[in-house]
Amino acid sequence: MSRFFAIRLILVALILSACAPAPTSPAPVAATSTTVPAPTEPPATVAPTSPSTEVVAAFPPTATATEPAALLNPLTGLPVDDPAVLARPPLAIKIAHFPRAVREAQAGLSLADNVWEVYAEGGVTRFNAIFWSQTPERVGNVRSARLLDAILMDAYQALLVTSGSSTGTMNRLREDAERYQRVIAEATDYGGCPVLCREASATLSANKLFTEPAAVWAIAAERELAGAPTFAGYIFDSTAPVGTPITTVHLDWQLNNTIAEWRYDAAIGRYWRWIDSSGTSPGNPALVQHIDTLTGAPLVADTIVMVTVPHVASNIVVEDGTVAQYSYDVLFTGAGPVKVFRDGVMVTGTWERAEGKGQLPRFLDEAGEPIALKPGVTWFAVYVTNSPETLDAEAGLFQSRFKAPGLAVAP
Repeated sequence: MSRFFAIRLILVALILSACAPAPTSPAPVAATSTTVPAPTEPPATVAPTSPSTEVVAAFPPTATATEPAALLNPLTGLPVDDPAVLARPPLAIKIAHFPRAVREAQAGLSLADNVWEVYAEGGVTRFNAIFWSQTPERVGNVRSARLLDAILMDAYQALLVTSGSSTGTMNRLREDAERYQRVIAEATDYGGCPVLCREASATLSANKLFTEPAAVWAIAAERELAGAPTFAGYIFDSTAPVGTPITTVHLDWQLNNTIAEWRYDAAIGRYWRWIDSSGTSPGNPALVQHIDTLTGAPLVADTIVMVTVPHVASNIVVEDGTVAQYSYDVLFTGAGPVKVFRDGVMVTGTWERAEGKGQLPRFLDEAGEPIALKPGVTWFAVYVTNSPETLDAEAGLFQSRFKAPGLAVAP
């Protein structure tokens, strides 16, 4: 065999080897639990590190030629063991936060992927909790919807679970027939366990209504109410960003009376939630940790996002006992200011959201670059334009007081 011919054989062998298909990875095994894994240990300090290459636009994941991508939850940026949980529609469950007595029975908030805290009226807030990757045994107390819930259920392509709403709010939900069929409420003939379980008569208590997410998903599949969402998801990055060191976020929703305070714990890289309690000093209630009575665990978040959005009086009146007020239209399309708190720092910028279904907001810093959320649970606070703010850099404290427009009307 000539030397030239031998070299040609070697070259052919190398080319064939390079073109051979890579071995396939084994198929993922469905998990027996939908529990989201705990986030990894955070950096010891809040000082920013070099840019990470682990930015994720989570849904759907992309794969390389040699390695399939992990299946990530686009609402948390965390791996999902069971792909079936992302094939079902998210649930947007309306949860009460006032009067304070209802907090003793709040159930399931610690298992939500995202939670939106929104001003209702009369100095109180309610939650729109987004459940998708986990299936709590029960969630509540379920209360009535507000106008912003129509936008949130569209953005998440979710089923809205609520006790009902005012006539005007229900009419707003009814404007879109496809959306309205996704409203799970006593007013839409979904009363009764296990979808909506009232533990006391509505005439005796408005705070004893609970839902079982598994039952809601089952009836949604049976009636083909909705399928898997198509939103792009949020952007996540495990690396701490450059920002202003802030370790306490104090959000006052009603004159030192309705308070949410987030306290950063560097040991775990997360924020504990504290809330107002029945204190001895009027106008200055003591703060206690917010507990999920379903799990017994204090509520904690990896990222807090404060979006500032115009609130305007609608023509819809809601009544609570002897008090009647106009409901708010929250103009959550277009753009506005945002503050993102994570890893003990604050990043300021702009939120942007296009109108339409599957349009989640995105967040940009002052240079126009995306602000990544920390993988894990995100809580959103929807604040009103012109709410006063103070920043104490030395103490690492940010404070804001919700400036509610005067919307009271005669009963």
